Amino acid sequence: MAHVRNRRDVRVGEVVAVVGGAALLAASWVVVAATKRVPAAEARVFKAVNDVAAAVWPVVWIPMQTGSFVGSVVVVAGTGVVSRSKRLTWATLVASQAAYWTAKEIKRIAARGRPGDLLAGVQVRERATGLGYLSGHTAVAFALATVIAPSVPLAWRAPVFGTAGAVAFGRIHGGAHLPLDVAGGIGIGVLFGTLSRWSFGLGGDGLPATAGATERGHG
Repeated sequence: MAHVRNRRDVRVGEVVAVVGGAALLAASWVVVAATKRVPAAEARVFKAVNDVAAAVWPVVWIPMQTGSFVGSVVVVAGTGVVSRSKRLTWATLVASQAAYWTAKEIKRIAARGRPGDLLAGVQVRERATGLGYLSGHTAVAFALATVIAPSVPLAWRAPVFGTAGAVAFGRIHGGAHLPLDVAGGIGIGVLFGTLSRWSFGLGGDGLPATAGATERGHG
């Protein structure tokens, strides 16, 4: 019964996150599937971000690694060490892995090329192989952020999502992905992140202090 009392209720914002993430994924996929070319608006956004001064690249490269497979494992391990919460640690692991492997499957189905395959004059700073839609790095980064942010102090939530945002920006700036690739990644990341929190009983603002203390006390 104590576990039930400590568990937070699902809030409207989380329902919005799930619906919004699914909608963003679906909308970007529809546009990608409907045309074999890059829409003019997407091309303009890509060029604007890709042409940002090259000095920005080393700055975004470091946080961008949190969206990689190895980087995500490091984040999960760090979450476990800092929080000492099994539920939160498992939620970050499941969300990031689900986002990573689902992104790979969607790439295979959508079969969209990289920016260099579809546009001229791309400044390629990140050599990426395979297909473009959707961005796996972005999906993983937003899955991690969506799980972790509600369980940290309010002041840390903006930096957590800011890191995920840097990953999304970096994938475009580095010439590895187009904006719709990144939009799809954000959608799937938010979707899996929120569903993972629900699955591990981390609804609402996050893991209650009393439940966290119980977990720490029992190892």
